[in-house]
Amino acid sequence: MPLSIPSPKLQIPLEPLTPASFAPYGTVIENPTRFPHHTSTVESITANQGSATKYLDVTLITNFYDSAPSRKPAKSVMNMFVCAPRKLRSRPANAAKPGTSKKLFDVKILERHPFTSQTFIPLGLSPDDKHTKYLVIVAPTLPLPKGSNPRPPFPEAAPKPKRNLFGLFSRTQSSPFTNSNESAYGASADSKAKPGPTSRPKGTGLPELTGIKAFLATGNQAVTYSAGTWHAPMVVLGNEKIDFVVVQYANGVGLEDCQEVIFSDDSEGITIELDEIDGEIKESAITAKAKL
Repeated sequence: MPLSIPSPKLQIPLEPLTPASFAPYGTVIENPTRFPHHTSTVESITANQGSATKYLDVTLITNFYDSAPSRKPAKSVMNMFVCAPRKLRSRPANAAKPGTSKKLFDVKILERHPFTSQTFIPLGLSPDDKHTKYLVIVAPTLPLPKGSNPRPPFPEAAPKPKRNLFGLFSRTQSSPFTNSNESAYGASADSKAKPGPTSRPKGTGLPELTGIKAFLATGNQAVTYSAGTWHAPMVVLGNEKIDFVVVQYANGVGLEDCQEVIFSDDSEGITIELDEIDGEIKESAITAKAKL
């Protein structure tokens, strides 16, 4: 069963989804040439007899199940989620701006996948569709209080590597806790840094609710949540369903695959405020930090 925790009263501003703003939580997958904000140094090569540009390692799928308590191995899985639009609460229209209204989405649950990253790829949604978008809602992780027992299943901290002359000079020792090229010394063994969630999973504690962030994604953006990142289930906005292909690892052990918290307060708690202008959902005009 999900853990029930009280919810503070928070109003979260909505931000545009960019690789830089989402970096603490995972990866944004998008065509760099179509986004002026994209500053990624993703390596690219020519492919398909010169008719295509291939961007390398746009995200990395990580698997930490070898350190799960059950030791049950995981397999890579690819599922489809057909997500219907969510119901939003309305606030009175702004009389000074005809066609403009405020919408609210109530955040009632967060989840995390402690041993795997999780990638959501929208299908069939035009980047020019201004009326069908989705929210990406994430939260930082609090440290686990000392003496907490029982603790949730979570990867143990990586052991301090044994130093030897070969490792010191080559720095190519691979970490036994990831499937990536990250070295045991915490730096990539490649000369070029790879994008994506290559670091250890986030901390073992509950979500830090005062640090929740909400991003507005368009149809030509996919996201990867890094392992252990607290996030809300997918929130589709508009009138149409969105089909998402979801790629992750799983081993079939409930609390190792997914951990959830629900908010017990039935009154208005954590809300995301959106602007609807002539039927198009846009980022909120609120620029201040979320306030208690």
